[in-house]
Formats: sequence, structure tokens, C-alpha cells
Amino acid sequence: MSVVINTNVDSLKIQNLLSNSTSKLSDSMQRMSSGLKILSAKDDAAGTVISAKMEVQLNGNEIAQKNVQNANALLSTAEGNLDVIQDNISRIRDLTLQAKNGTYSEEEIQAMQDEVAERIAEIDRINSSAEYSSLKLFGGDLATTGATFQVGSNAGVDNTIAADKSLFEEVTFSALTGSKAAFDLTTIAQNGGTYTADNATKETNETDFDVAIKALDNAIDNITQRKSVIGSAGNRMDSALSTLQTQYENLSSAKSIITDADIASEASDFVQQQILQQVSTSLLAQANQAPSIALSLI
Repeated sequence: MSVVINTNVDSLKIQNLLSNSTSKLSDSMQRMSSGLKILSAKDDAAGTVISAKMEVQLNGNEIAQKNVQNANALLSTAEGNLDVIQDNISRIRDLTLQAKNGTYSEEEIQAMQDEVAERIAEIDRINSSAEYSSLKLFGGDLATTGATFQVGSNAGVDNTIAADKSLFEEVTFSALTGSKAAFDLTTIAQNGGTYTADNATKETNETDFDVAIKALDNAIDNITQRKSVIGSAGNRMDSALSTLQTQYENLSSAKSIITDADIASEASDFVQQQILQQVSTSLLAQANQAPSIALSLI
């Protein structure tokens, strides 16, 4: 082999190897410190694209889970208000049955009516005041449009659950009973045919009390039907949430395979490159001294 001074080929080769091991050592340190396998698109172009799409889906999934939870909260709020309304109507029905019995004086029936009036006022107040966030639950925009809940991370009807507008119709006492006249036990007790209801017409041999009780029964049926719809929607929401959570887990696992660094493997590579760097540094020092052999020939 020739002895030369100007070009130290061995030194150049070792420098390249040293640069390579130093670069890989740096990459290993970055991967271990960041926990990421892909530090830039050049590390894995296809993996970068796939992981970016997965990240979009994961973010959308998180939003969808929050949407489901908010939808459940809205429906639960509506159900809670309907529970109170049902309790009040049931109590009015009890008082109506009590007043129908011919053992009470006008003063006693008036006392019952006083409670009825307060409960009707409370039902109407709930209708006006029941809200979720800034949405009026009964008799507002939802009663016209219904509600559509976004429960998926993508577009399309398959990613939504709808609640029909009938669920959010007015729940005033008159709307629920279809009353054409004021609900007054003292007046009804007179059996003068003054109490009528659209959904409970008087039949032969029926008293105004009978008509009133049927109207109250229809009102209770209306409320329980809405609660049944809420219960069914709630079950579907729970199922959607469970599906979203499973999807999130699976997507996270798949994304981890592509983007997350294997710390054990990276640690092993780090040690390997560190040793190669040390060996190359030592050999480079020796290679740089090789041209000095030429001095012994002079």
C-alpha cells in the first residue's frame, strides 16, 4: 500500500463512520427524549401521512365523546323536569278524585283547588324556565327543529342521533290536558258541563270530573311517552359512547405502533452507536497519525 501525505483515505473513511454513528446517536437520544419513532417525515413518509389521519380521527373521537355526554346531560335535564311535572299532574289527579267524592263541602273543595292552582302554576313555570345551557327545552326552537346530536368523528347521518321535535313540545298544563276551560275543582264539582278537553270529550253518563280525570290521564301518558323516548335515546347514547371509547382505544394502539418509539430498542441502539462513536474516535486519532510514517523514510 502506498505511503501518502496529502490524502489520508483511512481518516476520511473513519470520519464518515464517525459522522454516521454520531448522527444515529443523536437520533436515538431524540427518540428516547420525545418518545417518538418518527421525528420528521423523512423517517417514515407513509407513516407520517397515516398517523396524521389517525390523529384527526382521535381528535374527532374525543369531541364526539363530549358531544354524547352533553346530549345525555340535555336529555337527563329534560327528563328531570318531566318527572316534576308528572308528580304535579299525579297530585292534581289525586285531588280531583278526592273532590269527586260527595263528602266534601265547598270550602274543602276550594282548599283542594288552591293546591291545584299552585301546582298548575308550577307546571307552567317549568315549561317557561326549563333550559339546558341557552336552549329552551320545551316550546322553544327545539320544538320546531328537534335536536340532532353528533356522535361520530366523521360527517354523514350515520354519525348522528336525532331527537324528534315532539319531545320538546310545550308542557303547559293546558297543552298537556287539552283544556278549553280553566281547571277549577269548584266549578267542575257543580257538574254544569263547563269543563271540556280536546283529548277527553264527555260521554254519556260521564260527569265533568270523569272528563277531567281522563284529561289528566292523557297528560300523564304524554309525559311518560316522552320519558320513554328519552330512555331509549339515552340507551343509544350509552351504546354510542361505548363504541367511541373502543374506537379511541384501537386507534390509539394503531397510532402507537407507527409513531411511538420502542425505548428498549432505542436504548440498545444508543449504546451500540455510542460504542461505535468511541471506537471511531480512537481509530480516527490513529489514522490521522498514519501519514507521519513518511517521516521515517526521509
